[in-house]
Amino acid sequence: MNHLLAWLANLIAVYALILIGWTIVRRPTDLAYAFSNLFRQKRRSLVTLSSIVLGGVAIFLFGGFVDYSFWSLREQTIRTNLGHVQIYKKGYLASGEATPLKYGIADYEGIRRMLVEDPILQPLIKTVTGQLAFSGIVSNYDSGVSTFYTAVGIEPESSLLLGSLDRIVLGSDLSRVDDTGATIGAGLARGLAVSYDSQIDMLAINPAGGQNAMSAHVRGVMESGIKDYDDRVLKMPLKTAQTLLETKEVSKIIVLLNETDRTAQAQARIERVIEERGLQLETRPWSSLAVFYDQVVNLFNGIFFFIKTIVSTIVVFMISNTMMMNVLERTREIGTLRAIGLTEREVSRLFLLEGVIMGFVGAVLSIAVGIALAELININGVPMPPSPGYSRGYLAFIRWTDDWSLFWFSSVLAIVTAFAASILPARRASKLVIAQAFRHS
Repeated sequence: MNHLLAWLANLIAVYALILIGWTIVRRPTDLAYAFSNLFRQKRRSLVTLSSIVLGGVAIFLFGGFVDYSFWSLREQTIRTNLGHVQIYKKGYLASGEATPLKYGIADYEGIRRMLVEDPILQPLIKTVTGQLAFSGIVSNYDSGVSTFYTAVGIEPESSLLLGSLDRIVLGSDLSRVDDTGATIGAGLARGLAVSYDSQIDMLAINPAGGQNAMSAHVRGVMESGIKDYDDRVLKMPLKTAQTLLETKEVSKIIVLLNETDRTAQAQARIERVIEERGLQLETRPWSSLAVFYDQVVNLFNGIFFFIKTIVSTIVVFMISNTMMMNVLERTREIGTLRAIGLTEREVSRLFLLEGVIMGFVGAVLSIAVGIALAELININGVPMPPSPGYSRGYLAFIRWTDDWSLFWFSSVLAIVTAFAASILPARRASKLVIAQAFRHS
């Protein structure tokens, strides 16, 4: 439905452009006449124009807010240990997610070098890192508390990039020289009643099915903003995790790119390299792994569509009412135009031209005012409460510089609503009987 309405709106906008172009070439005097009529009733024209501009600005600002929200959520999702492309051993996604240690990737260092040194991938890649995912029980014997945890063994250098949006609220992040230092989520820290440098004991099941245990200390407490994640996450150096589980394999290889828009290109090249080397690996992009992101995007798109529909309807009725009053006040004038030889079609075109011109002027003003207000808002941002499932709020901004569809839609809204609102008044004006028009007082 959304795509159908967008297609219809674009069709109407194109028709309005054709009408303007045809009039400029064939009947330029009609265009001048329609333009001058807009200034005969300055107050009414100003009210109508204000309605168009307010609607266009509202759509522009809300669309920019939605774009920023999508971008912010996307980047936070990618940089919360997800990356742009993930590489698994074949069969992992089909049946290995419940038992990730049985589908480990051997020769991680060799695969990493192969990707980083590839001449096509090299300018696209920011970092490549291996992760070892496992779970178990973590305890704080000083307070007698134990709880379930989900651990990620990751290289400390990569943690700074993949967790770049994580906020360290206590202590510091992972270190290359501190093998027994772990960074845990704020919710997990509260559950264990631990603080900086507290001793914790971890119990995990190794790939062979045996139980391994290790003591570590809390090097840092982090907060990603995602409550469920912070309530159970524990990050530790990859080599330490491999020692705990008695393995040299990794669960997955994560590729972080310089630009999210190059994900499809990078994934295609990675798959080509894997195929050429005959490796038993498979890849997935971040978009197919981020279920929560897709749900939020679908929700916001539905809300945005509803708001666009309501604003468009209000603007159409306001403009249509104003132009209908215009027709009533100009009844004698319309009768005169018909009497000197103008056909019904020509009279109708005059009123349509007035609506289209009003729409074009409104489109330009909507974009200009929208950009000015967006820049004003972006000086300090707008404080927002936490999103569902998140534990901290954020500053929202209006993101408009990278989305040309926002300009197009804001312009189309002004033109289409003004054109659509002119159809009924134009038809009514063209159908006036000349004799009755002259008797109108």
